[in-house]
Amino acid sequence: MRFLLFLALLFGIYYVAKALFGGISGGGRARRRAGPRPGGNPPPITDELVRDPVCGVYVPRRDALRLERQGRTYHFCSRECRRRFRERSGADDQG
Repeated sequence: MRFLLFLALLFGIYYVAKALFGGISGGGRARRRAGPRPGGNPPPITDELVRDPVCGVYVPRRDALRLERQGRTYHFCSRECRRRFRERSGADDQG
């Protein structure tokens, strides 16, 4: 009988400790679910997309290479596309 009471006391201490320390650290299960998973979907792009006039690819505005010509701004996905645009249009090197 003493053994059963001792065992019940140990379980009680275990659950109280788990509730206290699990609540303080945020819980192990909730922490594992939060955050991106390796190999999961990339975060959504929230920036405006602009179209490269050479290859037609859409690029986030913040990542695009720019070229201003005759008061208009063109956006490119790569230096190669910007170079081709300059060659075709005879644009001066402006950035």
